[in-house]
Amino acid sequence: MLYFYYGVMGSSKTAQLLMKRYNYRQLGLKVALVKPAVDTRAGARVVFSRVGLKAEAELVVGPGHSIREQLLWLAAQNAHSDYQYVFIDEAQFLSERQVEELAEMSDRLDIFCYGLKTDFRGQFFPGSTALLRLAEVIEEVPGGLCWCGKKATMNTRVDQQGRVIKEGEQVLIDNQTAIRYIGLCYEHWRKGISHG
Repeated sequence: MLYFYYGVMGSSKTAQLLMKRYNYRQLGLKVALVKPAVDTRAGARVVFSRVGLKAEAELVVGPGHSIREQLLWLAAQNAHSDYQYVFIDEAQFLSERQVEELAEMSDRLDIFCYGLKTDFRGQFFPGSTALLRLAEVIEEVPGGLCWCGKKATMNTRVDQQGRVIKEGEQVLIDNQTAIRYIGLCYEHWRKGISHG
């Protein structure tokens, strides 16, 4: 089955993924942790939550890679016939074709994708669009709050002075530039107000 858990920045998506993965591994289940290559903020292979949890990904997938082929290769390297469960962090960065591959494999695997639904402009990511089309279970990860206390629904890019940025490249990793990402309610995102 293919699952998509989405939430805004700061809703602890990665922390939940890592805790669930830990629990499955404690039960002796065959689990693969996957991340897109574009996410390098904590290192090429590190899946990192801002609350401090981290783990090394078994597989780092580039934009042109076949996830099916990569998982088969990984299973062969580890002498497993195959994996039972796949956990994918930052799933919004997957390509449409990669998500289609996951959907095709989901009749024999449980695949848990965690990521953002929209970017800082309020536009869908290609991976999120495909997951919203193809995932059998789609759930919001609650918990993101705006500075005003309302539910955060918008991912927001801000500069060092706290100014809301609504133009630019869709993907800028926050440890490589002078920008950061926060969650805002729709009203404060629309008005461009990042703090009280």
